[in-house]
Amino acid sequence: MQAIIEAINKYSKFLITAHINLEGDSLGSQLAAKQLLDSLGKASVIVDSDPVPEHYKFLPMADGISNKIDKGLDFEAALVLDCPTMKRIGHVRDLITKDKFVINIDHHISNEKFGHVNWVDPNASSAGEMVYKLFKEMKVGLTKEAALSLYIAILTDTGSFNYDNTSSVTHEIAGELLGYGLDPARVSEDVYERKSVGDIKFLGLVLSTLKLNKSQDVAYLEVTKSTMDETGSEAAKSEGFVNYARSINNVKVAVIFREEAGGKINVSFRSKGEVDVNKIASAFGGGGHVKASGCVIEGTLAEAEKKVLAKVEEALRGR
Repeated sequence: MQAIIEAINKYSKFLITAHINLEGDSLGSQLAAKQLLDSLGKASVIVDSDPVPEHYKFLPMADGISNKIDKGLDFEAALVLDCPTMKRIGHVRDLITKDKFVINIDHHISNEKFGHVNWVDPNASSAGEMVYKLFKEMKVGLTKEAALSLYIAILTDTGSFNYDNTSSVTHEIAGELLGYGLDPARVSEDVYERKSVGDIKFLGLVLSTLKLNKSQDVAYLEVTKSTMDETGSEAAKSEGFVNYARSINNVKVAVIFREEAGGKINVSFRSKGEVDVNKIASAFGGGGHVKASGCVIEGTLAEAEKKVLAKVEEALRGR
């Protein structure tokens, strides 16, 4: 953390970014980091490869996040959050030339430590929790807006404090953040309960694709472009769908395959702990955590399923 703080103090102009397929932690940690830099009198801009999902647009300053890959952007250092590899920041890689200083803050066990300085803490619940610690260590006061961003980062990446990355420290931090005037019921409603009829139909259609292997210990789902088109839902709305498959009794590994543009398949893994899905995702150039990981595979849905499910079976039977 001290090396990160020294770098923040050294540079004046920052690019902030995170992984593709934005979700609560990547968004919350970026927005809070920007507020930290603003408080220190630093210039900063958030640029992400993907747009902010509709259900996170209520976040303070979310409308200031850019998707424009402007190679003339003036910055000295790139602050990369919640991202295990540079590949996962998508098109933003094109902006980070060799003369730019890279600051890497992440909590994924698979992090490749690609920065000039790296603060990687797999014991942290979220990147948001790590940014909170920066506020404290640098003695920068939190605003209600920063507290909201950090709270959502922690809330979503712990599965509403249900996952085993939730510690007593996580609860203490969340408790302090609520003290800034946040309404937990309203936050939960904003994040989880503002769905359209199309979103609910989307969930139903995806759940109807559920399949299990012969041993009934692997369950998987499909999200096709046609399903998204039919329901008018965006890819980000499938966040968390894989947990329905994981919740099935006796299932040890759940996988969701999602079609993306350009002949790519986004794959998300969830495990109950007996299988390290980070190792499986890493075999396809991805990564994440022992119980939750992801990767992107080029090819058709059928091709991706064949490759991935073979690896999952290998991990299960090879234990």
